[in-house]
This record gives sequence, structure tokens and C-alpha cells, in this order.
Amino acid sequence: MPQRYTQLKDQLPVSRLTLNVLLALRLMYDDVNDVVKLDSDIEELKHFPERLSDSYRAEWESYVRRALVNEFKQHGDASPATFIASIMERVEAVQASNPRYAALMPIIERAQQVNHAENTHLFPSPWRQQIMALLLPVTAVTPPDKDNS
Repeated sequence: MPQRYTQLKDQLPVSRLTLNVLLALRLMYDDVNDVVKLDSDIEELKHFPERLSDSYRAEWESYVRRALVNEFKQHGDASPATFIASIMERVEAVQASNPRYAALMPIIERAQQVNHAENTHLFPSPWRQQIMALLLPVTAVTPPDKDNS
């Protein structure tokens, strides 16, 4: 059994998936009762594009990997190659006809463009500024006078 999972992991390395495939998989396995609200998270990328690479991608990879393994367990007789082929067919269907995918993908693409642009810099959030002020306080120490020494 573990050999099958190793084969699946080798043939479908989630960490190497493009964001459009990863989003399609994330939408395929999205649970409406989940704590994470995917649509609102992606909407936040309009204001915080750095979250895409800082946290969302790793979160989606973990979520998708877990869902794939659970589904693979249910298809105990299928080979990894057959299972992956069926998954990719479903991914293509999501990409072609899912309205959520069509609405969310442009936001992700825009966040990627902002993150990779050379002429943009991220301003620290007020929360980060407060933390940095605590960690690196500005000191107002004047250098000693050379005359008084």
C-alpha cells in the first residue's frame, strides 16, 4: 500500500503544479463546511497579493495532497497512472466550465503579476510596523561629545 502512495506522489508532485491546476484541484475538493473560506481568501489577494506565495500556496498544496490520498484510498484497485488520468480529466472540466474557477483565476493571475513585478514593493501592514517597532526600537541616543571626554 505505501508503494502505491509513493508512486502517486512521484507521478503527481503537488508542489510542482501550476497555480491554475492547483486552484482547480482545490476547488474540486472544496468543502462548504470547511473553516477556510476559499473565495474570501482569494478576494483578499486584491489587497494582500503576497499571501499567495507566503501562505495560500502551501495551504492549498496540503489540502489537495490530503484530499488526493483520501480519494486514492477509495479507489484501491486503480493504478496511480489511471487515477491521475481521471483526476486530470476532472481538472480540465473545472477549468473549462466552473464559474468559481473563472471568477477566481483572474484574481490569482493579478496577484502573481504584482508579486513578480520588478517595479512594485510591498508596504508593511500596520500590524507588521507595530511588531517591528517593538523588536527594533528607535533609540535617540546622541553620541558623546569629544570635548567632554
